Amino acid sequence: MLKRKIEKRIESWKATKTNQGLLITGARQTGKTSSIEAFGRERYEAMVKIDFVEQPRAVEVISEAQNLSDLIMRITALAERPLAPESTLLFFDEVQRCADAITWMRYLAEDDRFDVIYSGSMLGVEAYDFRSLPVGTIDIEEMFPLDFEEFCWSQGTDPTLWDAVKGCFAAREPVPDFLHEMFLDLWLRYVLIGGMPEVVQVFADTHDTQLMRARQRGILDTYRADITRYVKDRVRARQIKTIFDAVPSQLNRESKRFIISGATDGKRFSRIASDFDWLADAGVVIPVHRATEATFPLGLSEERSYFKLYQSDVGLLFATLPSTAVEQLLARSEDMNLGAVFENAVAQELRAHGHERLYYFNKRGVGEVDFMIDAAGAPYVVPIEVKSGKSSKRHAALDALLGVKNYKLEGAIVLHRGNLEQEGPITYLPIYMAALL
Repeated sequence: MLKRKIEKRIESWKATKTNQGLLITGARQTGKTSSIEAFGRERYEAMVKIDFVEQPRAVEVISEAQNLSDLIMRITALAERPLAPESTLLFFDEVQRCADAITWMRYLAEDDRFDVIYSGSMLGVEAYDFRSLPVGTIDIEEMFPLDFEEFCWSQGTDPTLWDAVKGCFAAREPVPDFLHEMFLDLWLRYVLIGGMPEVVQVFADTHDTQLMRARQRGILDTYRADITRYVKDRVRARQIKTIFDAVPSQLNRESKRFIISGATDGKRFSRIASDFDWLADAGVVIPVHRATEATFPLGLSEERSYFKLYQSDVGLLFATLPSTAVEQLLARSEDMNLGAVFENAVAQELRAHGHERLYYFNKRGVGEVDFMIDAAGAPYVVPIEVKSGKSSKRHAALDALLGVKNYKLEGAIVLHRGNLEQEGPITYLPIYMAALL
C-alpha cells in the first residue's frame, strides 16, 4: 500500500468535522478508492462501500429513494448488513454515475448518524455541479498522482533525507553532493514512471519497464474511453480525443504553445474552448495560460486563447515517447531533450501543491518564460524557468523580464540539474526542488 498525503487530510476532516461529508475528486487511477478504503478499515468498526460502477443496480436503488429514512433502508439493503450509527463509514464510490447520490449528500450530512465519504472522477464534466452544494454540507479534496515526495517514499527513501533537502532549500544552501546525485536520479526515475499508483506499484514489484509502459498506455486508453462514455455528441467526442492525443506533439514544439490549427482544422477557439475545458475538468490535462503582465494577481492579464497543455502525469507523457527514450534517460544521455517532460513534471508539482491556475509569460520585446506563479502570502509574482540541459545559465527572456522596472520583480527561479546557487536576483534550484515551491 503506497503512502499518500491525502491520508492526513482525511484524518483532519474526521477530527474537525461537525456534520460535513467528504468528497474526494480527481482524475481516474489516482488512488482515491484505495486511500479511502485503507482509512475506513483502520478507523471504523465497519465500512459500507457502494460502488456505482461495480454495482450498477445501486444507481436505480438510490435514485428511487423518497426520503432520508427510505434512503438509509435502501443503503442497508445494498450493504446486506445492519448499519451501526457512529461507528460506520458510508463510502460511495464513482458517484459521477449517480447524480442522486450527490443530491443526498446534504441530507446525509445533516443527519450525522454516519460518517460519509464520496469519491468520483469526471465530476467536473457532469451536468450536476457539486460545487453548488450549500456551504458546510461537504468538504472537497482533490487528489492527484503521486507528487515527487510521495514517489520518493514509494522508492524506500528515508524521509529524513528529504527533510535535509528542505533544510537546504529554506537556508538557500547547496545540497550535499551525495544527496544531490541521489535525488537527481530519483527525479529522472519519476519522469519515467510518473505518479499513477498502479504504475508505481507495478514498477516497484517487477522493475519491468515494458510492463510499466504497457500499464501507462492502458491508462491513456481508459482516458480516451471516458471521452466516448461521457461525451454523447460523437463529433465533439472525436474533437476532444484529437486534442488529447495532440498534447505530446504540441509539447514537442519549440514554444510548446498549443496551436489550435494543429489539432482542430483551424476552427476558431471560441467555438471549441469547451472541448479544452472538458479535458481540464476531467483532470487529465493541466492547462497553463499566458499572462501578458508580470504583476499580481496574474489572472488579471490572462489570455485564455493562448495556452499550453500538459499531461496530468509526467509518466503518461513519457509513455508516448519511443522505448529507446527509456534507455537514454536511465543512461543520463546528454543528447536527449528532456525539456517537455521536465516542464510537465514541474507543472504537475505546482498543481499538486496548491497552484490551482498556472501561467506562463510571453510578451513582445521580452520573450517567453516557462511559468509564473503568484507568491504565497505576498502580492508579487515569481517567474520560473525550467532547464533540462547544460545551458542553465542562458535565459535571455528571463533576464529581459527582470529588467522591466515597472514589474518590480524581486527575483526569479531557474530549475536545473545543477545544485543550488544564487546569482544576483536569480536563484538556481535543483530540478527536484520544484516539489518545494
